[in-house]
Amino acid sequence: MSKEQKQKEQNAPSIIERKTGRLIQEEEYGQRAIYFLYHHFLGRVLLKMIFARPYFSFLRGLYYNSFLSKKDIAPFVEKYGLSKEYLKKNYQSFGAFFSRKEAVYLREAGKENIKETGEAWKEKIQEKRHEKGHEGKLPFYATASGKLLAYKIDQEGQIIFSGSENNEESNLLPLEIKGNYYSIEKILNAPCPEFLKGGTLLVFRLSLPDYHRYIFPARGRLLRTKKIKGRLDSVRKEAAHFKAFSENKREISLLELEGMGKILHVEVGAMLVGHIHNHLGFKSSFDKAVECHKEKGTECCGEKGNIQISGKNHLAHCFAAGEEKGYFSLGGSTIVELLNNKIVIDEDLFENTNKGLETKLEIGERIGYGKA
Repeated sequence: MSKEQKQKEQNAPSIIERKTGRLIQEEEYGQRAIYFLYHHFLGRVLLKMIFARPYFSFLRGLYYNSFLSKKDIAPFVEKYGLSKEYLKKNYQSFGAFFSRKEAVYLREAGKENIKETGEAWKEKIQEKRHEKGHEGKLPFYATASGKLLAYKIDQEGQIIFSGSENNEESNLLPLEIKGNYYSIEKILNAPCPEFLKGGTLLVFRLSLPDYHRYIFPARGRLLRTKKIKGRLDSVRKEAAHFKAFSENKREISLLELEGMGKILHVEVGAMLVGHIHNHLGFKSSFDKAVECHKEKGTECCGEKGNIQISGKNHLAHCFAAGEEKGYFSLGGSTIVELLNNKIVIDEDLFENTNKGLETKLEIGERIGYGKA
């Protein structure tokens, strides 16, 4: 492929904005530098020795969390066309601006993240629950803002391209990068659980201008947690970002969603800090459970006090749909969600993925349903 062809391919629209249907091309801060680090010999040496090391991210974080970095906020807002309202707020550092907390309203697909939209959707959902035939059809929401890819998981636990459950021409996803094959087993550092077979895999890629907090996608319980140590590679496309899902540091949560069953939620750290901050303390293994943060006597998943799991002396944290789960520090990051077959994701998300397009969406918008 010639240099001109490569340049044309890189500049081709690769993202579709769900709200408008508009094709866009993402322009990332430091895109040329990332390409150099991953596609040139000298760059790969520097990457391995310096940039992908935790100490580099730590040192860079010291600057961005200091008052000296406040001057970087205005140019960033201008570059990415963010709201000028951010400039009126007194953020103490660029890091504080980056990890800011905003209001999130659960709403129908493609709707604006505003209170009026959220209230209207809440009323609609309450009405539907009382209609005949709608029992058990619960909304499943986007856990984060970013660019989404959606894949099917077959009965063998392999990731496949498929725009429809009835699509007979589904193909195994070729996650082969430089001779290495990447799979669900490598993402989890464990065999694919039975409850995920026949389900869906979602990849939320958060780039620098995206909102870097994330929520629980539906009401349920947090049962188990696990940390996996690893590198801090880039999650950008030009860095072969699938590799990061199996080699970067990540945190895995086992969730049980009301009326939808169990899913796995995986936060992946990335280059240039990308630290993961979950609000609940993490245990060292799935063999231990997370204690409920609710006080005894308070309502928790429709019951009083802490909830036991499967008759064992373990406690689960109960959460509401849209409750904040955590946030990332400075740096692009990724969330991978592995869903069981009771959760039906909207077809447009699969169709876009099959066309080679990521779908740009926002945190809190509906992306699927839990089927009865």
